[in-house]
Amino acid sequence: MSGFRKPLLLVAGGVDDVSVYAAMRTIFEEATGTDRHLLTFEHANHNAAAPMPAPAAAYALAAEGDSGPFEHYADAVWDNTRMNNITQHFATAFMDMHIKGDTNKAAYFDLVTKAGDGVVAVDDAGKETADHSYWKGFAPRTAAGLTFESKAKGE
Repeated sequence: MSGFRKPLLLVAGGVDDVSVYAAMRTIFEEATGTDRHLLTFEHANHNAAAPMPAPAAAYALAAEGDSGPFEHYADAVWDNTRMNNITQHFATAFMDMHIKGDTNKAAYFDLVTKAGDGVVAVDDAGKETADHSYWKGFAPRTAAGLTFESKAKGE
């Protein structure tokens, strides 16, 4: 992993038992040859942010108690659309920063690790104060259940 040279953004479910979350963390920890980030959907399994919704037939089968096809596309805890929106938020900022060279997007990665530890602090006009540490791009309370970690090349 230390030979990896391109900036890396990993997205994982915190209880993934297919790719195995511990393996995702190992990649994050050992890819020391580059700047890297790990976005974790806490309590999500392998289908965290699956890129497409389940087909209509899978919903019908799930309603009848056959969750097999539905589980291929969906997560038991997280809403698929919500996870896709969150992933698109980070992927867009990541590509803007690393492909387009938009250094202003770095603010989207300068986050407290656990979103729930972030503080919403605004003045009477609604402007963020120095104490504000809630995740950039997220309205208050909307990043709950997310963890974001970053490591610089060499760390």
